[in-house]
Amino acid sequence: MKNIKRIVAVLFAALALTLAAVTPASAALDFTPLTGAVDAVTIVAALAAIAALKMLPGVAKWGFNKVIGWFN
Repeated sequence: MKNIKRIVAVLFAALALTLAAVTPASAALDFTPLTGAVDAVTIVAALAAIAALKMLPGVAKWGFNKVIGWFN
């Protein structure tokens, strides 16, 4: 399986280099639509969501133990 992944990666790299060689030198790469679609609010919201998902199991366990502790 690792060999297949390595072969695919090499093929994609070769394809990218071939496409870069075929592209005219005067054609500038324009990433404006990509960078314009992503703003700081989206990035911060994504990071906050990831942090919440990482913390949620620990917080839930702590809260559960707190509530159970009240009844002991």
